Amino acid sequence: MKRAFGAAIVALACGGEPATAPPSMPVTPQAAVVIEPPRLRVGDVAAIDVVVVTPTGYRVHPVKPPSSVPGLWLLDATSLPAEASEGRQLQRTRIRVRARETGSFEWPALHVEIEDASGVRSELVAAARPIEVVSVIPTLPEHVVEPFSYRTPTPSDSGNGSLWAAAAGSLGTLALLSLFAIARRMRQRARTRSSEAARIAEPEPWVEALAALTAARSDTDKNWRHAGGSGARALRRYLARRFGVAAESLTSEEMTAIAKPFGVGSRWPSALECLRDFDAERFRAQSDASAAAQVCAALDAAQRFVEASIPAERR
Repeated sequence: MKRAFGAAIVALACGGEPATAPPSMPVTPQAAVVIEPPRLRVGDVAAIDVVVVTPTGYRVHPVKPPSSVPGLWLLDATSLPAEASEGRQLQRTRIRVRARETGSFEWPALHVEIEDASGVRSELVAAARPIEVVSVIPTLPEHVVEPFSYRTPTPSDSGNGSLWAAAAGSLGTLALLSLFAIARRMRQRARTRSSEAARIAEPEPWVEALAALTAARSDTDKNWRHAGGSGARALRRYLARRFGVAAESLTSEEMTAIAKPFGVGSRWPSALECLRDFDAERFRAQSDASAAAQVCAALDAAQRFVEASIPAERR
């Protein structure tokens, strides 16, 4: 016990007052270029770091690498995460280069823009650095006079490897062609089903025509000219669907010049007369009191033509 107490007294006597830490020096913003390795061989890839040291809270704007440097190929540039410690921060921009020719060259000076916490901007200059690129010949003295020997590919253990590869490629091609054929057949079936569904959903030609003529007749009192146009369109569509005549794109005069369609029989002249009556009334220069009645008569005649041309088994 006495020994421990004496040792503590001696330690306090020898130690005296605790030493105070030296005051930290203010950090001055600086920029420098670090090349590693500093001496390159042709073909070597090196990392060139642009190091910027600033007080904590400063912002370093992106460093722009030079557009070109003699003797080097510029590969890429990456901004590394900032490092902060004891009131200072360090920002690195790493530029990778590849040496392409021998000689003594210089990495140019770079201008770096920084910004303090209050937004005041200033510029630092990373001084230029020399770069030496040497030849790889001294590392390969045996090939100074004699070039590298020609080396053939190592033969495979089995000669069947190429045959299996060719067979696998052929099977893959056949499988791909089969998939294309299946997809094409599926598209064709889908189009066929769509057309069949549309045909089933579409009413019979005479049903559609009679409904359109009835609607046109109800419009005669209000606008006989519009009713005549609706009746003409209904009759032309019926001739196109029922007998395959291009009536929707022909005038009534052009209709008289075509051959009588199959199946229309002796009713063809009455159809042409209906179309002429519709056109005569619709394109009349001046209307009169009898125009509406004449359009109604043409609609009645068109209805009689449609009803007479309905197949016997569908009546």
